[in-house]
Amino acid sequence: MYTVVINNKGIKVDVSVILFKEDDVFHAYCPELDLVGYDYTEDGAKKSFEWVLKDYLNYTVENGTLEQDLLNHGWRKTC
Repeated sequence: MYTVVINNKGIKVDVSVILFKEDDVFHAYCPELDLVGYDYTEDGAKKSFEWVLKDYLNYTVENGTLEQDLLNHGWRKTC
């Protein structure tokens, strides 16, 4: 689980992250959001993914597009 701080508020995100190596590069891929981080080390790929996730959440929250983007990725409203 990742905790991301946006506008002084923490958002807890629990998503799957698949780690794999391809052509000497480690990838950290999140199928629920179609996001990927990568590096030449496994730890570097994880840190890269955290940066990508934070950037994605900051951008979509600030632009008011998070809900629609999640729906576009197959997420559903439960309430």
